[in-house]
Parts: sequence; structure tokens; C-alpha cells
Amino acid sequence: RKHITHLISLSLIIMTKDWKETLYIWDGILSPVEADPNSNGDDAKDESNTVLKWEGTWVGCEAVDATKVDTPKRGAFNEFVTSDNKFEVIGAATEGDKKEVDVKEGDENRIGGDIASLYKVAMTEGPGWDMGDGEEKKKHTDIVHDMYFASLRWTGNLRDQVNNIVFAIGHNEFGNFVSVGWLRVGNRVTLARRYLEESDGRSKWDIDDLRKAVFDQIATIDKEDDGRVGIRIPPWQCAAMHANESQISKRQKTEKD
Repeated sequence: RKHITHLISLSLIIMTKDWKETLYIWDGILSPVEADPNSNGDDAKDESNTVLKWEGTWVGCEAVDATKVDTPKRGAFNEFVTSDNKFEVIGAATEGDKKEVDVKEGDENRIGGDIASLYKVAMTEGPGWDMGDGEEKKKHTDIVHDMYFASLRWTGNLRDQVNNIVFAIGHNEFGNFVSVGWLRVGNRVTLARRYLEESDGRSKWDIDDLRKAVFDQIATIDKEDDGRVGIRIPPWQCAAMHANESQISKRQKTEKD
């Protein structure tokens, strides 16, 4: 079935007071920030603290049901999705220590592995992101915007799709939010953001809670293919990203079980 998304202006979202029923799709390129020419070069050699820039555009999709929101289309010769709303955020990446991952009983086959093995990027610096229309448009920044990656570079590995999934949690003047998306060709990150009511249980989630809820719904394990994990794309098409808090399935779907 072909999904239809309704792209709307931010001013309308605010006026209707239903902006938490809007899924915000951020689409842009993740790239390293050039080292300061006045530095001694030590920072450039330290890959565990790489400074990254994520730059692109965002669109608002009016959808209570996240499964109705497809990936926004770009023009054949356009770098970004066509939108008047731009963003440019910068943050330092900290690499988790795979050697210190403590595998607990029952977690050996956990999808995505332990959170401690991921890169964490705190995207709170830079010019920020647009909000508003016309003369009312202003730049805003997030107070907290922690993004989690298995890899900071697109590897071209379509077999292990789970390693391309990107998660984020954070908050700003408008509230708490959760995000999920994926890293794809060209080091493009496409991420859906959902703002949450304070009373919503997801507003208290940590990144591990978000990953578990999403993977439980979008991951399929094929036992006949050495347990390969298939991922539904776009990954935000799951109950964890609906506008209203819903019952989250705790069962992983398994093919040919």
C-alpha cells in the first residue's frame, strides 16, 4: 500500500496545538568538521573524539500513525529534501569501548549489541535549526540531542542493516523527543523526531529503552540465514514512534520460526 504524508508549515503546527502529532523528518549529510589549523593536530588523530557536522533540511509530516510516513523524496539533482527549514548542528563523537561491554545472561543474541559499543554524538552546537515562517523564523538549538551510531561512516553493507540504524533522544524548549532513522549512501542521515507529552511514558526512556522498543517492532530474524537480522525501512514506521503512547510489543518477530 502506498502511504501518503501531509507536509505542513511549522506555523500551522503551532497554531493547531497538535504539533506533537507531527513527525519531523530531518535529512542531511554527516561529515567531519575540519581541524583547527592553529591546533597541534592532536585532535585530528583522536578518532574517539571526532567533531561532526550534520547539515540538511527538515519537513513536518502530519501523522499520528508513524507507519503512514514514508521517506521524503529528493529531486534527482538536489542534495537535500526541498524545504524552507534548514538545520546545521555540530557535536563531538565519543566512541564506546567494545572491550568493556559486559554481556549479561540472555543478551548474547541481543539485536544491535550493547549500547556501550556505540558512538555517541552530542549534537547541541552549531547554528541550530529553523522554526517559524517568514519574519518569525528563528534558529533554535537543542538542550540535549544525543545521537547513537554503530558506525560514523556509510560502509555499503546492506546485509547487516542493523548497523545502519541511528537513534537519538533529547529535549529542548518544546519538550522531550525520541528519534530513529538510518545512515545511508553518501553518509546521509535521515531521522524522524517525535515530541512527547510530559505524561507520556516514553519521555522517561533512555536510549536503551528506545532501541529495544524499535528493534522489537522492525527487526526480523531469519534463522535459515545464520540468524541474519532484517530491518524495515524506514525504521520509524513502528508503534514506538506514534504520537500517542501505545502498547509496545516485547516479542521479536522471527521468520520461519
